[in-house]
Amino acid sequence: MRLFLTAGLLLFAGTSLAATTAQRDAFRDALAAAQQGRLDSQPGLRTQLQGYPLYDYLTAAELRYRLDTNAAPALDSRIQTFVNNHPDLPPAESLRRNWLPSLARRNRWSLLLENTRDSDGSTATCRAVNARIKLGQAPTDAALELWRVGRSQPDACDPVFAWLEQRGLRGPEEILRRARLAVLEGQFGLTRYLGRKLPDNLAARTDQWLGVAEIPSNLAYSQPGLDGDITVFAFKRLALRDLDKAADLLSPLAERLDLDATQRHEMKRYVALLYAQEHKPQALVWFARMDHSRMTDDDHALGWEIRAAIYQQRWPLVVDAITDLPPALVDEEEWRYWHARALEEMGRTQQARTIYAPLAGERSYHGYLAADALDQDYSLNERPLTVQAAARARVEARPALERARELRALSMDHQAGLEWNAVIDDLDQAALAQAARIAHEWGWHSRAIITLAKSDYWDDLDIRYPTPYDAAVRQFADDNGLDPAYVFAIMRTESLFQPEIRSSAGAVGLMQLLPGTARLVARRMDAARPSSSALTIPEINIQLGSGYLAQMLERWDGNIAMASASYNAGPGRIERWLPRQTMDPTIWIANIPYTETRNYVQRAMSHMTVFQSRLHEQIVPLNERIDAVQPGYGDETASR
Repeated sequence: MRLFLTAGLLLFAGTSLAATTAQRDAFRDALAAAQQGRLDSQPGLRTQLQGYPLYDYLTAAELRYRLDTNAAPALDSRIQTFVNNHPDLPPAESLRRNWLPSLARRNRWSLLLENTRDSDGSTATCRAVNARIKLGQAPTDAALELWRVGRSQPDACDPVFAWLEQRGLRGPEEILRRARLAVLEGQFGLTRYLGRKLPDNLAARTDQWLGVAEIPSNLAYSQPGLDGDITVFAFKRLALRDLDKAADLLSPLAERLDLDATQRHEMKRYVALLYAQEHKPQALVWFARMDHSRMTDDDHALGWEIRAAIYQQRWPLVVDAITDLPPALVDEEEWRYWHARALEEMGRTQQARTIYAPLAGERSYHGYLAADALDQDYSLNERPLTVQAAARARVEARPALERARELRALSMDHQAGLEWNAVIDDLDQAALAQAARIAHEWGWHSRAIITLAKSDYWDDLDIRYPTPYDAAVRQFADDNGLDPAYVFAIMRTESLFQPEIRSSAGAVGLMQLLPGTARLVARRMDAARPSSSALTIPEINIQLGSGYLAQMLERWDGNIAMASASYNAGPGRIERWLPRQTMDPTIWIANIPYTETRNYVQRAMSHMTVFQSRLHEQIVPLNERIDAVQPGYGDETASR
């Protein structure tokens, strides 16, 4: 597959296979030499690569090596010139960020300030404020802004904080102020550290705050004068541990501590949300107690008020809640569907059909449900993107495009992605759409899909729903008794077809498998034990991902919605979300407590529909594909 893609890139480049291969081999050698400070000893490599799109990467690598080994003012001048001359070159930006700490170590404060940007992060900001201090300025407001946060700051902030103390600007009241913020961030260790710097009378206040924040049940014994915001913070922690106890405590606590209307609303909101996400009927009582004038911009709470009514099948409440939504929300597909569904459940069929009809013409999860309600075929609304020569020319004129293409050919996809960001930066919608088409022609599906979405063009299904690794998907879907459209849907939802992507949780590859899970699946399938790196190989990842998906389907007796939810959130959580009696699957899906998992299941079901069409399969309607959810012992969950 990799050879096929490379050949395609070479053809697109319009150069001969031999010449391009030679240049790429030379670039690999030259880049390694530059990173090790050996490029000057191989002048032939430089000569060979004159005019090559990635030539400037060599200069950046060489300057980075020299920065790490022998930084000096003359080198600073070279780096400054290089950075200024290449504002859109990713390695120039990386070089600049690595240059900043060197400037700080060498007390080159003016140059540091000149080259620090607001987007560089808190460490760089601390260095910049310290630079202003060293240059004789008095950046009091900027220094206090760094101090007044409820989390530990980088070591680079220490000189700034020392300066505040020397000037008498970091006295007991400022320390107490930060200690309070630390409690509200849940940074109890920082609170204790700051409390030790306070006189006894103020330290006692931090002890009081920690007493309820760390042991929320102590709220029952709290006395007037306790900070209101810290009370709300501790109350939420209590609600997560014992929701019924927190609900009973809310009114007397609010009265005893004289909490303001905003604080009382936030506590009621939290109780209502937790009851809704635990699928308890008390949710509707608590939502009814809330001041809805405070909820006009609270999409999350408004959504859960409707979901709670849906779960309890209180259809008139569903209609009323949706009717009262702000205009920006009432037209969302989810609420249009449930408005119609509630009317249908109430016997108001004609009104329901009036809402269902336009929604059924949309390519979406709720659009398909609406079509099922009307017993109509699904509308996929495919409109292939047409070539617009002028818009495409604007994309091709950007030097970053050629660099991205070469980096893709060199399998340097991370660097290619940075260049792609430079390609599409500030493009108009027409040019973005053409950029998406170019990425699709390269077989770079993740960038094609993302860029097309950025262009607000949604109807080219060839670009949005590609079918790479088709042979492997079909083989392993067949081996595991799966619809290949389902495997493609999960793959698209998980990784956008990026074989080497790794999540922050450690999931790897096309179907985002955790290495531990992959090894367990391999053992059950009597397959080779995979290493983490092996999971970046498409065939291995698809084999094990399909196997795991089949295991989830088996666990839930073929229920595809529950299997999808398990694939995303883990089967243990799904067990806690089971209803106490058999439930319509659309109601269950609408009330999945985790927003990520709820959206994941809906996207997977929607994507599967399109992939069934793309694979020339018969499209199975959602109301036939998704089975009712059977009862379990669960219905208890934590809020997300």
